[in-house]
Amino acid sequence: MTHVASRSMRLTALLTLLCGASAAHAEMSAEELAKLAQNPVGNLISLPFQNNTNLNYGPFKKNQNILNIQPVIPFEPTPEWNVITRTIVPVVSQPALFAGDSRVNGIGPTDFSAFLSPADPKGGVIWGAGAIVQTPTTSDSALGSYR
Repeated sequence: MTHVASRSMRLTALLTLLCGASAAHAEMSAEELAKLAQNPVGNLISLPFQNNTNLNYGPFKKNQNILNIQPVIPFEPTPEWNVITRTIVPVVSQPALFAGDSRVNGIGPTDFSAFLSPADPKGGVIWGAGAIVQTPTTSDSALGSYR
């Protein structure tokens, strides 16, 4: 199987999962959906973007910008449990750090986390347990751990 065909099959599987999960949430009331959105380990697909601007960064006091793209995709292995996955991909624009250097733009290291959480938390306590893995996906060694 070619690399392109493999990627296409994975994308099709992901889109199928996303469409199935969103159809289930379409039947919820606005109040139920708002409550689910407040739960950090809730069974809700989201695609948040977080932008951080660091002022006066480095020896030349320039600005560094980091846009974190953070898709959250939950899975329901059983009706009692959820597995919530979050990937954080930082898109970085970093100023020169020494004389003769130039600004570096690219991708930083990617963090992937997966947490197991009860589907229906009891007693108002929301919890999840899991692991976080960082992969060296940097496009330039100046942006973090390099491949």
